Amino acid sequence: MRRDQLIEAISAKFGSIYPKVDIEKFIDAFIDFIIDTLVKEKRIEIRKFGTFELRRRPGRTSRAPKSGKEFTLPDRYVPFFKPSKVFKNIIMERTKP
Repeated sequence: MRRDQLIEAISAKFGSIYPKVDIEKFIDAFIDFIIDTLVKEKRIEIRKFGTFELRRRPGRTSRAPKSGKEFTLPDRYVPFFKPSKVFKNIIMERTKP
């Protein structure tokens, strides 16, 4: 699902209460909050949903496939999401064949 589809889905459910513009602002603010908090290298835990955190990947030596030339990749941080047990159980129940 893309961002615009998410906004449409929430608007279809709550459109009578909140205008689509406000829903879009809320989604943008929520995403910005998660990004800003992760940049500060903090962890975000949303109960019954999951945890967002940054994980450090150490630098390594790599090789370009075409030329075979070696280069080093620097240390970096990557975002990571770990779903909660409640979230996993809900998904398991709703996707049973």
